[in-house]
Amino acid sequence: MSWLGTKHVMKQWRRKQIMEGLKEMIPDIERIKKSENVLDRPKGIWTSGRIDNWFYKGLIAFEYEIEHYGEFPLSEAGEKDSMMKEMKVKIMYVDGIHKEIHHWLTQRGWYPQWFDRSTLFFWPYNIKGCGK
Repeated sequence: MSWLGTKHVMKQWRRKQIMEGLKEMIPDIERIKKSENVLDRPKGIWTSGRIDNWFYKGLIAFEYEIEHYGEFPLSEAGEKDSMMKEMKVKIMYVDGIHKEIHHWLTQRGWYPQWFDRSTLFFWPYNIKGCGK
């Protein structure tokens, strides 16, 4: 059982559902494949992170190095939206993933994991009794 416990997860989604959900949230995402097509490890999802700079709600969806911006306001990291001008980068991202996407994944029993600066995988938590 994962640290999430089953009460924090609605119902673990299958890989196909997560892939379709990511495509719906990030319509420009083009590079998304089953993990076994890229790495010798099944059941996951692969995408590229920083190469393509896909956006979610006007912000970069995945960026390995964004955590380095830390306390900088988003405006200094390139965000132009006046509503977000004073928001700090570290408030909007968890491990280089836009916090809403990160939350969406964990609610569905999945987590992101960086392989390197430009390669991002999504894996299902091992939750007993949840979807396969």
